[in-house]
Amino acid sequence: MVNRNTVFTAIALLVPACVFAVTALTDSADSVKASAASPPSAGPAAVAAEPVAQVPEDSHQAMTVSVNPRAEKSKSKSTPSIEAFTEPYRDIAVAAPEMGTLAELKVNEGDIVKQGDLLAVMDDDVLQASLAVARRTMSAEGMLKSAQADLNMKKVELEKLTQLRERNHASQQELSRIETELLVAEARLLSVQEDLAVKRLEFDRIEAQVAQRKILAPIDGIISELFREKGEFVSPSDPTIARIVQLDPLLVVFSLPLGQRKEVMKDQRVTLKIGEDERVQEGVVEYVSPTSDPSNSSVRVKVRIPNSEGHFQSGERAVLATSPAEQVSPGEQPESSPLARREL
Repeated sequence: MVNRNTVFTAIALLVPACVFAVTALTDSADSVKASAASPPSAGPAAVAAEPVAQVPEDSHQAMTVSVNPRAEKSKSKSTPSIEAFTEPYRDIAVAAPEMGTLAELKVNEGDIVKQGDLLAVMDDDVLQASLAVARRTMSAEGMLKSAQADLNMKKVELEKLTQLRERNHASQQELSRIETELLVAEARLLSVQEDLAVKRLEFDRIEAQVAQRKILAPIDGIISELFREKGEFVSPSDPTIARIVQLDPLLVVFSLPLGQRKEVMKDQRVTLKIGEDERVQEGVVEYVSPTSDPSNSSVRVKVRIPNSEGHFQSGERAVLATSPAEQVSPGEQPESSPLARREL
């Protein structure tokens, strides 16, 4: 059995040792916090602890950097470009001039049409019947021949009665009667001729109405969209049948800064960068607005781009790449853009 005095003596020795260990740990944690919060020492020891990189003398030339002030300014301030998008030269909504049922549709979306090509036909059965009646009445010459024969007869009677009157074989009253009947025959013939002229005009009117039932292409272009199907009714409130766009040439409408208004004029040539790959294409200034937009101090400029080969599409990004005074051949990449460049 362990002696009780021996145990008490061991406990008495261990308690001061534990208190000392806890105190040492507490002091160490406080010193770490203090060193982290205080700034690094700038004394000689700290300087000695930081090794200094030695740069050889022959490397000074490689370390030298040349700074271009203009380049730095251009980086700090980007120059705005004059951009727009290509659009159809003409965009026409083809409408039916009269209401009715769409009897035939001669084209599909994407078809290439020429001016005057037949696009659609409206129902014209009633008009065709009216046209046939007008044609018959216009060509009816029975009344005309009858009136002409009556007039010729009255002329002959007047001539004979005049001769009898000269020999006193006819009275003046009979002569006056024949003269009056001749005037009536002339008026009747004139009335028949006028009636036939009106019937010819009526025939022409109905024929024009029949022609209006045939919807023709007003320009050369492409059927971009169809709004009606065969058999649908076309109302006066919504008469549009199709949409035709002309893509040769194309049109680009730029908002030119007012300060550069004098750089462009009508019929001058300009160079454009078109599309994501910035293909260079020459265009012609077609219109320069005489007024400016006060909201952004710009002038509207229309540029016409040839597109006979169909290389460009409507809706592509276009950048005005050069001023009209500077000529750049198509396919050649200009080095700078005077319209977009500023002297810094």
